[in-house]
Amino acid sequence: PAEGADEIERELAPKFGFDTTDPRGRSMLAALRALDDVPRLRSTHPGGFVLSSEPLGEWMPIERTTMGRTILQFDKDDLDAAGVPKFDFLGLGGLTATHLAFKAIEKRTGEKLELYRLPVDDARTYEMIGRGDTVGTFQIESRAQIQSILQTRPDRLYDIVVQVALIRPGPIQARFVHPYTMRRRGLEPVVYDDPRLQPILERTYGIPVFQEQAMSISMALGGFSAAEADELRRAMGNQRKLSKLKKVLAELERRMIDNGLAPEKASSIVEDLISFANYGFPESHAWSFALIAYATAYLKANHPAEFFMAMLNAWPMGFYSPATLVHQARRDGVRVLGPCMRDGGWDCEVLLDREAALRAGVAADAREAADAREAALRAGVPMQAARMGASSNQPAEARPPGEPPSAEPPCADPPESEATPPCAAPQTRGTIRVGWRHIRGLGPRAEEALQLAREAGPFTSIEDVVKRASLTRSEALHLSRAGAFEAFQPGRRASAWEALRAAGDTLPLAPAHHLPFDVRELEGEELIFLDYLATGISPNGHPMEHLRARLDAAGILGAGRLEELSNGETCTVAGLVVARQHPSTAKGTVFLLLEDEHGFINVVVPARLYKEHSEIVNSATFIVIDGRFERDENVMNIVGFRFRELPRKGLVARSRDFH
Repeated sequence: PAEGADEIERELAPKFGFDTTDPRGRSMLAALRALDDVPRLRSTHPGGFVLSSEPLGEWMPIERTTMGRTILQFDKDDLDAAGVPKFDFLGLGGLTATHLAFKAIEKRTGEKLELYRLPVDDARTYEMIGRGDTVGTFQIESRAQIQSILQTRPDRLYDIVVQVALIRPGPIQARFVHPYTMRRRGLEPVVYDDPRLQPILERTYGIPVFQEQAMSISMALGGFSAAEADELRRAMGNQRKLSKLKKVLAELERRMIDNGLAPEKASSIVEDLISFANYGFPESHAWSFALIAYATAYLKANHPAEFFMAMLNAWPMGFYSPATLVHQARRDGVRVLGPCMRDGGWDCEVLLDREAALRAGVAADAREAADAREAALRAGVPMQAARMGASSNQPAEARPPGEPPSAEPPCADPPESEATPPCAAPQTRGTIRVGWRHIRGLGPRAEEALQLAREAGPFTSIEDVVKRASLTRSEALHLSRAGAFEAFQPGRRASAWEALRAAGDTLPLAPAHHLPFDVRELEGEELIFLDYLATGISPNGHPMEHLRARLDAAGILGAGRLEELSNGETCTVAGLVVARQHPSTAKGTVFLLLEDEHGFINVVVPARLYKEHSEIVNSATFIVIDGRFERDENVMNIVGFRFRELPRKGLVARSRDFH
């Protein structure tokens, strides 16, 4: 406890003019010593539960919160001392997405997938992981994870277990990541400081990655009992227990030397454990995370439409925004359609394939007609085709989902040549429709009203939507901007005009029944920018693709041309900033992730340059970077040395920033 106060006296007091010779100053130091190890704040564990065979109030104080919950006034250490067990029940967005995808796959194919019955040797999944195509997957989707995966190339489930635990502050601070990667690639021999470490560290190439390995090391080299090793584990992962951890490790070092380990090796092991301890991952936890990570990767590799649909419905979660997920889905060959009040619903949906849509449009008799129409609507088959199939007992004309006949206008579904970017896979791997949930500006009242009205029957016109859901002027405009009315009235501006009329707009320039002029509709870049404003998602393209000709002419590269560069070559790149990372372990270095229509660009901002360019690095939506290209096998980075904003007015895009 005295260490903290001594540091204040030695370093902070002179800096802030704190007089430690004054009686009041000495009293302040004494008060600071008393606060050492006291919790900084009171908070509620969101998933911690305490179970007891008798009323807990008879044993410990219980408090009722303002939200109506009951919480104990003890923390987990107090509970341990009292002998009361605590259980953590944590909800994960990755599990939600997996569950939603499983249900959608069963609905489309009849195949019922289960988390613990997936084939763990799927070659397509590991091939996808090995090339770093893990955007949206659980735990292995971050920039750091992808760069590590490109080097370690996991090819079995245990490799993912290690991967989940490896890219953590603990192993990074302890300098374990680089040697593990080199040994995994066969570029460095696997060595052990002592032969007794081989059975403990052999699975991780001689590198301690898990808390259980630290416990085993203490027992094998220091002669710790199981109880003493568990005390070491309990001291890990908590900054408040640092003094206790150092005390336990000092005892471990003494015992290792007594057991014949060279003092320098014992000291090295202890130093590594101190760095590793605060963020070391339990192997049991890593196994659970790895299974979910593999499940999401399996879905992405084998059922991409269901995977991205589930990610969008489970959002907010993960590392990336819905816009980035949609762009990645399109690059992976998934066709994405915008929200639609006629054919869509509140949640994102996977549209059935041609054969399933054909079956959905056939009704054997009048009793099945209503069900057939509803199924056809959800399958993307227009109402006209569904009525034909129901009335004649003949199959409706099969069309690609979301491609109705000319009698009924499309719903935010541009021609294939325009909807699919030049970098998309040539073969469509499914179609998803964005749900109303992603339309900005719809509050809880509008959400409930729209869903209740839709449950009563399909919408038939813009006026039908506005009247049955009792939409306000602004709510009707939000739907128009998102293109949700284009099935009834093609064009965002024309449909907005009609929506305002239906909402009873009484402004001086209230919409007339017939416009006396031609409406110039949005297209190209304007449509993409409106998509970002209305939903944050654009099925119509990427904001960078309409700049490509100008950027190419200026010699500014995109993600699709990085392969042309040689290691060390100077280059200029540009893109939309989708993530910023300023990790505490990076010593001031900042990492940017840029995106364009072809993929991603990793940018490293050195600490000394970050101070000079912090305003642009922290706030620019589009950025141009002069830098040096660096390649390590499949890992490609741009180390920036000049940063400037790329002016692009009107785009509402938010990066995912991590500090």
